Parts: sequence; structure tokens; C-alpha cells
Amino acid sequence: MSAHAERATTVSIRDVELTSLWDGTLTAKLDTIRNLAPSEAQRLLDDAAASTGADPLVLPVRAFLARTAGRLALIDTGSGTTKGPTMGHLPASLAAIGVTPEAVDAVLLTHLHMDHIGGLTDASGHPVFPNAELIVHRKEAEFFLDTPMNRLDERSARHVALQRAIVGAYGTRVRRVDDGEGLPGIAARLAPGHTPGHSTWQLGPPEAGALVLGDVVHLAAIQLPLPLVPMIYDVEPEQAGRTRMQVLDEIARTGALIAGAHLPAPGLGYITRQGAGFAFRPYRKPE
Repeated sequence: MSAHAERATTVSIRDVELTSLWDGTLTAKLDTIRNLAPSEAQRLLDDAAASTGADPLVLPVRAFLARTAGRLALIDTGSGTTKGPTMGHLPASLAAIGVTPEAVDAVLLTHLHMDHIGGLTDASGHPVFPNAELIVHRKEAEFFLDTPMNRLDERSARHVALQRAIVGAYGTRVRRVDDGEGLPGIAARLAPGHTPGHSTWQLGPPEAGALVLGDVVHLAAIQLPLPLVPMIYDVEPEQAGRTRMQVLDEIARTGALIAGAHLPAPGLGYITRQGAGFAFRPYRKPE
């Protein structure tokens, strides 16, 4: 594990205990940023590097564990064995806090990209979480699991056979939900654009709870100051920008805690207004 990454950070929100769990890092490239002059993108990346001391193109990847109503719910699972040696550290992060895969009651997915679902199965294709119910927004399931291959865009079709096999490994333990559904105290909220059925997960009330963002923010150094800027990974780029602006505006207004898979360490914190855009204020453990 790199020196800048904490394996686990825990915060309590009302009746929920939320833990950020490190899975590893992925490296982005400048040419994955859309609709922004390379010189401007590089300026923002340089500013972020100067303020944080870290390369903003080295993206952390995290999952989140919620303890609520006597249940253990994992939100996303990292990439497992699908993304190479810098990834796949979620099992060790869970072990570090004394949680076994068998103890996880439910896995809630923000979306079905590989760095969020790859950890669902092992190298042999068997479920890593043998007792868990798998919960995904209905619109996301319909897009990736039900759409005929010839109707998917090229990027979405790239891994869809593996995505379907990974979800399929959970058999009848897959539940599709609509907005407001999920588990007691945890509800899906559709946040489309990155994928058509991408969802956030709301823990507790919007004004006093937490929101797990998934990939609403993918590259913080660019997409916080310029929320409308998409990346090549977005299935619906313009919708992704509108969603990001709406979600960031809401959480800046309410002051809710956020949890983001690719946000700077520890992946937990708060969003504040900064000019026409936004800034991230990391959660700090009380002294």
C-alpha cells in the first residue's frame, strides 16, 4: 500500500458507521479528459499536485462498508483481479478491520464498471461474498445486463460479457431496485450519465446523513472546479455533467458527508463552493 493511502477510515453518521476501504490505484491519462484544452487541463492538474503533494492522475479506488440496522453492507467492491497488481486490495482492507467476506450481508453497486464490480468474484469466477445479496439499480441492470450486444456503444460492450458473468455468479441473490429502495437506512438515488443507471447511495436523510457518490466525480482535480467536463468513460457525457453539477450543488448546500471511490484520501469528506465550481475538504479524524 502506498504511503499516502490509509487502508481504512471510519466515521459515524447518526445510526450508520461508514468505513472507507482502500482497493488500490489506477492511473488516468490526460487524453481521457473531454471538451477541455490540454493546456487548461494540465494547469488544473499542476495546481492540484501543488496543493496536495500527490499526482492527481493516480486515482485511488475505494469501496465503502456501512454498518446499519445490524447488517454489514458493502458499497462497491473494487476491481478484484481484473485490473492488475496495483488493485485488488479490498480483501486485505476488510481483514484489517476484522470483517470476513462471509460476514457481508449485502453488496450495493453504484454501477457496473469493472473497478467497482471486479471484486465480486475470485479468479475462478466464484462469489467472494457467499452470503451477500447483490443490489443494483434497475436502470443499470437493464443497460448492462439486458441490452442486446449490438445496441451497446463500443466502450460499454468491451467488458459486458465479463460483467454479466460476474453478476450472474450471484444467481438468485441479485435484486434490482428503483429510487428510494435498498436496505433500511440506505436508499438508491439515480445519478445517470457516467452510465445510464449509475446511482448514488443515500445513508440517512440528505441533510444529516452521507452520500456515496460512485463515479459522480471521477477526476477531482478537473471535475470539481469544472463540473461539466466529462471523461471518455462517460456513456452520456452531457448528462454526466448535469448530474455532477446537481449533486455537488446539493451536498455543498446541505453540508452532507460524501464518500467517493476516486476522491483524494481518505475518500470521505465535504464539498464546498469555490467560485463557479467546487472544492473537496477531506474528513479528518478527531484528535
